[in-house]
Amino acid sequence: MECFITVLDRADSDLYHYFFRVPENIAEKFIDKEDRRVVCVANGQLKFHSAILSDGAGGKVITFNQSRVKKLGLLTGEEFQIEMEKDNSNYGMPISEELLEVLDQDHLANKLFHNLTRGRQRTLIYWSDNVKSSEIKIRRALVMTNHLVVSEGDIDFKQLNVEMKEANQFAKLSKN
Repeated sequence: MECFITVLDRADSDLYHYFFRVPENIAEKFIDKEDRRVVCVANGQLKFHSAILSDGAGGKVITFNQSRVKKLGLLTGEEFQIEMEKDNSNYGMPISEELLEVLDQDHLANKLFHNLTRGRQRTLIYWSDNVKSSEIKIRRALVMTNHLVVSEGDIDFKQLNVEMKEANQFAKLSKN
């Protein structure tokens, strides 16, 4: 576990808006070839999985989304504390029991999912699990696994969103 003080910075980027710098001597302890995944705790209260990235000028950064900034009540330029440890999880982020169960029940979808890059796996995990309701997690997992099978593992995120909206509409109509 490493602990350091850093500063919230704002990026002029379409991909992300906030980031913080990781001291080089700390970053090098966590980077192993292509594996740059870490688990961070900000100000002792907000735990999140992330990756150490290059800033393009030789430095190391971790991106910070607006939701995290709001939860911590941080302002650009403000100092905060980071505790960091190596992420040894299977996917580089938590995965719900609901998604694991749906994958376990569909051998082909499970195989297609595990043939995806780690980044694509994390995108789908986030997409499926980024809700509180177990019912919605299951619905999203079912839509996602069906999409993987029908598309033979070639994900079309626009189509996947259309399929999810249709499943949500069907669920809504079924309740009435």
